[in-house]
Amino acid sequence: MRILHLSKFYPPDPGGLEHVVATLAEGAAAAGHEVRVVCAQGARWKGRATREPPRVVRRGVTVVRVATHGVLWSQPVAPGYLLAARWKSDVVYVHRPHPMADLAAAVFGRGRVVVFHHSDVQRQRRARVFYQPLSRRVAAKARAVVVATASHLDQADDLGPVDQSSVRVIPYGVDTTRFTPNPKGPGPDVFDSFSTGLGPVGLFVGRLVAYKGLDVLVRAIAGTKLSMVIVGDGPVRGAIEAEIAALDLTERIAVVGSVPDADLPRYHRAADYFVLPSNTPAEMFGVAMAEAMACGKPVISTSLPTGVREVNLAGVTGLEVPPDDSEALRAAMLELSGDEGLRNRLGAAGRARVEERFSLEAMISAHLALCEEIAGKQ
Repeated sequence: MRILHLSKFYPPDPGGLEHVVATLAEGAAAAGHEVRVVCAQGARWKGRATREPPRVVRRGVTVVRVATHGVLWSQPVAPGYLLAARWKSDVVYVHRPHPMADLAAAVFGRGRVVVFHHSDVQRQRRARVFYQPLSRRVAAKARAVVVATASHLDQADDLGPVDQSSVRVIPYGVDTTRFTPNPKGPGPDVFDSFSTGLGPVGLFVGRLVAYKGLDVLVRAIAGTKLSMVIVGDGPVRGAIEAEIAALDLTERIAVVGSVPDADLPRYHRAADYFVLPSNTPAEMFGVAMAEAMACGKPVISTSLPTGVREVNLAGVTGLEVPPDDSEALRAAMLELSGDEGLRNRLGAAGRARVEERFSLEAMISAHLALCEEIAGKQ
């Protein structure tokens, strides 16, 4: 088969959606299919230099990066996207939210479209007035609409009314051979840098953006002996580091920035528990949280009405607290820090849940079966 993915960005540009696209594309290529990804020059439009050429083959996937001429409503302005998306394929994946991908599918899709609805437009609500007619039209004509959890449908106004027979729930997957409970070598040095006597160390991994609730996390640690490693980068990093300094927490909260993807399992295994303090429905799943669970770590998440609650089962694989509640988050972290038996029990249940429901192999197999079904109906 020839499979085309229309994505906003693609690795090495960071982001959970981009990671999912790469996983699906590389999985299909490894299975012998011809795969192409069309995306924008992410690093360049964000004002940073990029080493990625306009066209490159990465792990068997042809990646076509289109020149970008500014940003409108958080979307890269890339007129060449439509031309690049004309590649003749058997199946076209539209990864949302991405208006340019929807437009390309409407013009060139020819009925082979799979809408992978990762989330609605969240920040630029005014843009939805113009985007929803297009997004709903494409979804209505798509051969299939994919969501990662059933909760995604409850948060999917941009989908509009769709034929329920076309909806497929295919959870995001975690590489359970890379993310394992068993340590392989020493952990990152940052975990040894904390003062002795602080006890178990928590971990956050993700983009440093407003909806992740990192300000709530910092306030929850203030006035305690809790310690935390924050992995990631993003627009709120400066503000978070300033708050850490203002609260005199620099010896107990380490912001290490982005780390190579290959190093992430070491961070998860070195930590004692994982925290996902997100405070808006922009957090639809929590891939990093599932990776922590695969490493046998208990997690703390917030009671968002999204797929987050389907990943972490409160009281089974971790603890749950209300969003934007620093006191409740503090209490949950103190509970996990003070009870090794509880950490072990929740962590083991988390590993079992990932193996049962959120494995990488299951995700790739389900998507390839869907592609074969769609290609066979042409």
